[in-house]
This record gives sequence, C-alpha cells and structure tokens, in this order.
Amino acid sequence: MGTGSVIYRIVLLLHIITAIVAFGGLVANGINNSRAFKSPADQAKTLFAATQRISKPAYNALYALFALGIVLVALSDSAISFSAPWISAAFLVVIVMIGISHAMVRPNVAGLLERAEALTVSGGESPVMETDEEATGLAKRLGMGEAIIQLLLIVALFLMIWQPGN
Repeated sequence: MGTGSVIYRIVLLLHIITAIVAFGGLVANGINNSRAFKSPADQAKTLFAATQRISKPAYNALYALFALGIVLVALSDSAISFSAPWISAAFLVVIVMIGISHAMVRPNVAGLLERAEALTVSGGESPVMETDEEATGLAKRLGMGEAIIQLLLIVALFLMIWQPGN
C-alpha cells in the first residue's frame, strides 16, 4: 500500500487523534491532580474521581496509539521499518508510559481518592490534602509518575518528528 495510500493516511489520522486524546488526557490529569492535592478533602475527592473518569479514555487511546503505530509500520511497504531505531525507541517509550501509568499513576490516584474520602468522612471541616502525611506520600509518588510520563511524551514527540537513525 505505501505511505501515500488512502488506508495508510486514515490510519495515520487515527494515530494522531489517539495521541492527542491520550497525551491530552494524561497532561490534563496532572494539572487536575495538582489542584486536587492543594484542595480540601471534600473537593479533592471530586477532582480525583474526575481524574479516574478522564484516565479511562486516555489510557484506551494510549493502547490504541501503540496498536495503530504497528499498523502504520506494516502498511508502509518498507518505507518505515520495525528495525528503524526511532521506531523501536518509540515503541519502548509507549510501553514504559503504560507501565508507569499502571505502576505509579493509577494506584496513587486511587489511594488519594480513598484518602480524600476518609478525610471527608471524619466530619467537620475537610482538611487540605497537602496537610495530610499519608496523602503527601501518595502525591509525591503520583507526581513522580506524572513527571516521567510527561518527559516521555516529549521524547515520543522528538522521535516522531526527527526520526533519528532513519
């Protein structure tokens, strides 16, 4: 088919759309989570729940991004090769992003949501999340995971634009 075919261009369009949905959702979640951590627990609970809702389509798009990348290489009729260094690096970056999401981001968002619920249940005025020692530990791990993902996003964009080794 080659890179000029209609099918290739449609898959490329889908690949770009899924990248926007995935990366946009993950970056927006980082902003939302930072705001939630600086909020009273009752408000933080709502914001962390929103993060979980936004994460589902963002992660699904990240998985689709990976699959569509494989399809693009296959449809390129050797114009792009799986052995190209930038392709291998790009696949590795997405796999690491998925791993960081599952190992560091998702569990810590869930933990912060549970902590916000616990602090809200205790009655009275909700404390600000950042004043809670347990929440601070969770937020540090979450922030580290989100920072790594955002750094990997920059690496992925570099690889896609400059295609080093090609």
